[in-house]
Amino acid sequence: MVSDDCHPDVSLSDWECFRNEVSPFLIEKVLDRSQTRLPNWYLPLARGAAIPSSYLLRRAGYSTGCCRARGWFKRRGDVLFKDLGRDCLIVQRCKPFWRIGRDVGAVARPHDHPNFALAHIFGSTPIITRTYQEATYLAEFCSKKGPLPAGLCWVHECPDDINGTIDFALQRGADEALARNPHRSLVV
Repeated sequence: MVSDDCHPDVSLSDWECFRNEVSPFLIEKVLDRSQTRLPNWYLPLARGAAIPSSYLLRRAGYSTGCCRARGWFKRRGDVLFKDLGRDCLIVQRCKPFWRIGRDVGAVARPHDHPNFALAHIFGSTPIITRTYQEATYLAEFCSKKGPLPAGLCWVHECPDDINGTIDFALQRGADEALARNPHRSLVV
């Protein structure tokens, strides 16, 4: 497995630096992957996820207590959609958080996950929100023509070699856990 532009393999030390030095204007909090319930196929090399700052959410038009942005509908209880013509925005529950996606109609992927995820450029760290209302406003704000807020990007939600990448990520985690506690044997 080799990382690609959308799915870089970030060292644990670089991840720790990012967690401690991220801009508070963009990110309120950075969580380790174990603190989220992201599916293992979703940005499998991402070491965690980031919660947007209240400043960024205000820029997106969200304020505490807002209803979801206009034009969104529920297809299922845990998924909301907004049709943009050729594209579709998707906000999906990932208890206790919400992840933000974009379907651009790409079907030529070797798996069933063709969408894009809203992420921070460092390590393709997914952006997650605490409420679906926050997610709908941020999704719309980041889908408008023009540049995204500095540091954010849209990336494929999973790599083409999904199985190899998941195996690599699991092995990376096991190797790092063993390095932290060499006297404990791990079975993967």
